[in-house]
Amino acid sequence: MLNYVQEPISTVHRNFNVCPHCEARGEGALLSRLSEGIPMISRSDGKDFHLLLADHPLPYPIEAGSGPTREISVCFWYAYGHGRDSTRSTVVLLPSSTVKNTNIFRQIEWVADLLADELSRRRILAGFYGLQSDSLQELSY
Repeated sequence: MLNYVQEPISTVHRNFNVCPHCEARGEGALLSRLSEGIPMISRSDGKDFHLLLADHPLPYPIEAGSGPTREISVCFWYAYGHGRDSTRSTVVLLPSSTVKNTNIFRQIEWVADLLADELSRRRILAGFYGLQSDSLQELSY
């Protein structure tokens, strides 16, 4: 379980379109996402990794006929080390009650900070997390 009471400290660069991590490695540094009409939420330490919100938040589960959902999913793309070929993704579930009580993008910013801190420590993220209170918990599919 990832549980941070204070702000994570490993992220130097926030909310950029041109990635300092990729620039430092001499790679194409312009980041792209599935949905360009949302705020850019990205993190990097400037040398080892980058992380960015890939798409707008979606109801979870999204299957037709599943009825009202209690959670919202957000997908992040990240790379640690060299090359765009190493890009991976992770999904975080946010309880809809949390989203209703705060600005969703402020909540996603905080989740991005938690994920970036974990990425700087472990060099890889789990595929699936759930936000519970003030912490991220790794989930299985």
